[in-house]
Amino acid sequence: MRYRRDTKKKRFMETLAAQGTVSHAAEAAGVSRNTAYRWRQEDYEFAALWDEAHENAVDAVESVLYQKALSGDTIAMIFYLKAHRPIYRDRLNIDIKQVQSEIEEKIAQLRQNGDVRPLIIPSLTQ
Repeated sequence: MRYRRDTKKKRFMETLAAQGTVSHAAEAAGVSRNTAYRWRQEDYEFAALWDEAHENAVDAVESVLYQKALSGDTIAMIFYLKAHRPIYRDRLNIDIKQVQSEIEEKIAQLRQNGDVRPLIIPSLTQ
């Protein structure tokens, strides 16, 4: 029984490294995704091999992306630069004080309208 499970785990890892997806790897090993995730949770060595296989798959995709970027593919260039140079990443600025003010205002409105019995929300100023 253990030999059969070990064989399935090995097949799973080989496919995960080659295909990059848990679904494909589980199918190739003849197990469900749930079984694969259970193995991952229960077996630290399996989890480490999983992480390594996943990293290798991502590295392979990154290599192809890099080659496409070098060949002049503008979209590939953008993705590669965004991944490796923070200066090219999209920026999202959030004004925390503004958000906090809007939340407190909405809470006050709810209390005033009686829409919410007791609000069980910890104070945002604590």
